[in-house]
Amino acid sequence: MTAPAADRDAEVTRLLAQRLRAGAEAALADPPAREADAARDADACLQALVGLLVGSRAPEVAWLVLTLLAGAYPGADDVREIRRAADLEDGDGLTLRLLERAHAIAAAHRGHDREAVVTSDVVVDVDMCARFDFHNGIQRVAREVARRWADRAVTFVAWTESAGATRALTARETERATRWRDTGAAALGLVEEEDGDAARQPLVIPWRSRVVLLEVPLPDLRSSRLATLAELSGSAVSAIGYDAIPLISADIRPLGEPNGFVTYLTAVKHVRRVAGISESAAEEFRGFSGALDAQGLAGPVVTEVVLPTTVPPAPEGWVRREPARPLVLSVGRLEPHKNHGALLQAAERLWSEGADFELCLVGGPGWDSSAVEADMARLQAAGRPLTWRRGVGDAEMWDLIRSASCTAFVSLHEGYGLPVAESLACGTPVLTTRYGSQGQIARDGGCVVVDPRDDDDVLDGLRRIVTEPGLREELRAEASRRPARDWDDYAAELWVALVEGTA
Repeated sequence: MTAPAADRDAEVTRLLAQRLRAGAEAALADPPAREADAARDADACLQALVGLLVGSRAPEVAWLVLTLLAGAYPGADDVREIRRAADLEDGDGLTLRLLERAHAIAAAHRGHDREAVVTSDVVVDVDMCARFDFHNGIQRVAREVARRWADRAVTFVAWTESAGATRALTARETERATRWRDTGAAALGLVEEEDGDAARQPLVIPWRSRVVLLEVPLPDLRSSRLATLAELSGSAVSAIGYDAIPLISADIRPLGEPNGFVTYLTAVKHVRRVAGISESAAEEFRGFSGALDAQGLAGPVVTEVVLPTTVPPAPEGWVRREPARPLVLSVGRLEPHKNHGALLQAAERLWSEGADFELCLVGGPGWDSSAVEADMARLQAAGRPLTWRRGVGDAEMWDLIRSASCTAFVSLHEGYGLPVAESLACGTPVLTTRYGSQGQIARDGGCVVVDPRDDDDVLDGLRRIVTEPGLREELRAEASRRPARDWDDYAAELWVALVEGTA
């Protein structure tokens, strides 16, 4: 064996011994004495853990030992096979079965190249927020919560490149997830790949812990691994419930997205608690949870923790001045479920009636914006006062919202409708959907509500809010009386719902 190969084998043995030692010290009341030789120490810890598995027959022990050996999370079939083997094999036979299964998992994920931390602390998954600069609605919620949970006893994690297991964050990722600063790039949908230090971060393995999902995981192996973790690892998993749009409104989402969302639901059906971001979102997840009775599963306990409506303070000395030409602002990515087509048609009909107003759309192109972009190009070519703004940073966005005569957000389906709440918090009236989460927000005042599927109703609502300055003044007064609730309130309530509620 050449020197580099020998050195490599020695390093792999050292890393294996470290992971098994970390697991033994976390799971065993009396872990074996540490051996100076890495191979001997690994063997001593493995045999002690196998003894725990033989004695307990517990699936969480099988999950833990497979994870330690492979350096990656096992699937449900892996855990169940080892659990059955514990009933049939002696210690040596079970050890061989574990090594065989772990080798296949390790080959797929190369987790054997890492050390591991085994923790019973609260583990918080912020994968997308940590690895990418993307900053849409879900990422905004997750980052605001992570910022406020950073001083609690939590461990923030992302996923390894192969989606095999969770790992510690780099310094740059921690900054991105918990101390986000807008650069403007995120508004364009630009992403920054994980930095080079990520491959050197230790795995974070929860052991009888509480795991919180602040985001919706990417539709890959994460979901199946999370499902196994939630069902068989002995850790309690909880999640924010944003919406079930890909399932309930699959006709207005990209092909394939419903399939990806269903893989996410395979994890949700085993989580302990879900906190819906609105009454509407909570009802969607309660419906899913209730349906699990047909599978003999209890399903998650679903509560409602409504998102806050806080916004940055207006600049010093700022005074609202109504534009000479009423300005209608629409904030949101150009995607079919946002229903920009209905808004553009209503605007065109209102312009044809002789109404004088400007319409400004703010947001990047979504998965299918071709029809809306064609409509905008046609209207602009006809000289209509229509603009489309992309790449708008946070500061400019807030200035636009505060300066607008009103905003329009007539989405067909939303988990919450953050642009509605944020506009109202800025004192800007809103034209919005009368049902679902948007209707829930509108109940406290400041809105004209319409049926987004009724073109005439959208036109009537737009006509009223554009042509009646007195109505806009009334709606601003209503908005000023709305109950205030900030991100500190939300993060604290979420902690109670998802962490303390899973103890």
